[in-house]
Amino acid sequence: MTTSQSVTPLTDLLDGQHTPVTDVDAEAWRDAGWWEERSIRSLLTDAAQAHPDRVALVGHRTGGNRVSRTYAEFDANAHHAASVFASLGVARGDAVVLMLPNWVEYPEMVFGINELGAVYAGIPVAYGERQAAAILRRSKAKVLVIPRRWRSTEHLELSRRLRAGIPTLEHVVVLDDDASDLRDGESLWSSHTGVPTRTFPDPVPSRICYLGFTSGTTGEPKGAMHSHNTLIYAVRRQAEHIGPQVYGAPMVHLVASPVGHHTGFAWGIVLTVLLAGTAVHVDRWDPVWGVRVIREEGVTAFFGAPTFLQDMMRTDLAGDPDCPLECLVIAGSPVPRNLPARAQEALGAYIAPAWGLTECSIMSSCTPDEPAAIQRTDGSVFDGSEVRVVGPDGRDVPPGEVGDLLMRGPGVVYGYYDRPDATDDAYLPGLWFRTGDRASLDEHGWLSLRGRTKDIIIRGGENIPVTDVESVLFDHPDVVNAAVVGIPDERLGERICAVLVTRAGAPEPTVAGLADYLLAQGLSKHYLPERVVNAPELPMTPSGKIQKFKLREMIA
Repeated sequence: MTTSQSVTPLTDLLDGQHTPVTDVDAEAWRDAGWWEERSIRSLLTDAAQAHPDRVALVGHRTGGNRVSRTYAEFDANAHHAASVFASLGVARGDAVVLMLPNWVEYPEMVFGINELGAVYAGIPVAYGERQAAAILRRSKAKVLVIPRRWRSTEHLELSRRLRAGIPTLEHVVVLDDDASDLRDGESLWSSHTGVPTRTFPDPVPSRICYLGFTSGTTGEPKGAMHSHNTLIYAVRRQAEHIGPQVYGAPMVHLVASPVGHHTGFAWGIVLTVLLAGTAVHVDRWDPVWGVRVIREEGVTAFFGAPTFLQDMMRTDLAGDPDCPLECLVIAGSPVPRNLPARAQEALGAYIAPAWGLTECSIMSSCTPDEPAAIQRTDGSVFDGSEVRVVGPDGRDVPPGEVGDLLMRGPGVVYGYYDRPDATDDAYLPGLWFRTGDRASLDEHGWLSLRGRTKDIIIRGGENIPVTDVESVLFDHPDVVNAAVVGIPDERLGERICAVLVTRAGAPEPTVAGLADYLLAQGLSKHYLPERVVNAPELPMTPSGKIQKFKLREMIA
């Protein structure tokens, strides 16, 4: 497969989708080398040619046997997947949606979709009917791939309800061996084994290849439009920013974040192939099982939310001198500021807090090339990208002050699929994208996230960033997980409520006891929670983000 060098105008490549990105912007990114003008599929082709016998994929299924694929097998299976989807009528620009656990077939199908020139979108397998329907409807999905069942969900039955309301959805493909009771438009993946092999034109790097649906912590998910160029920019910059050798030589990557979510896809699949590493997929997250897999497979790298790292810290991997981990990139939700240093000492691996969005992948990360103090921030911004922190007047705030975070660069999406209104709302003049995050930049240019723009409690006219409180709560010896939300108050507008998950056997947390601890840690009095709720668990997205809107409903 050769590299495409298309310079066709963007308006002719985006099939009528609205974007503020212009041909002038695209040409500038090409000239600077940020847009490489190659496809995601070409990364796999290169890896398979260079390392045909290297193990590319390992799968650990719940209740199943370990499976593996070499790069040569991965490449061949991806090509077969492209031919299968083409036989189902999928053409360039059509959407294929995968709603599967972290199984090795998933990346094979993703690269097949990519080879065909179609558009990939993922639905985390744990999503319910409402979220799945929203993604299928918005993406105009032509094919949906599912397990027959997963845990307590009968996905075949779910797909039938979904298909009844999605007129574009023509085919449901089931990754299972049971062909009983299949209906028209339904087939087993294994039934397509004999599909004739086809060849396809090289994908055009500036075309949309992936719709990254936002995780829906606040409402209906939107489809962020990524091209090959935006994705490859992001994963290559991440690799070079930290240093490819830091991930392991070669990288052995534990993929525990759902591959149906951006973290699992961009880093678990695309980055690992870029580095010709081994992706070790686990189809559920259980800390004890995960640690066993880490040891058995010699896992060197991990990307995921702080929740995963905190779980690892409570296993016997912490303090193990033979821990194989070399680098963990932690992003997706606020990173407790003392966690990286504690985890690095316990695991002997470099801990890299990072910041990103589905709309830009990761844009800043800590790196061992900088002083250790950077690990108390969310890192430095990648070459080629820019961020600004602005006040209510739209002007940059001084170093250290908190404001609204804006970003722009070659890795930012074109906009939101079939949502020109949301695209226009997200972009400001100059191609600055409104992230919805609050942040500060210090004198080194290091970025520190301070919560979401809407994740501020306004108590008596005082703005209280919830992450300032949460980061201290995370260091409490009895606290396993924590979230802070505002509760309505007639006099003050809002009061502060801390929702805590505590360790087994810990005493019930109280407002007074928590206040003593927080004051001892130097927190201001007006930041103290006035209500404390002890919960068995916090509502989370599959990628490990706390769903604050569900918390508010829970404590109302």
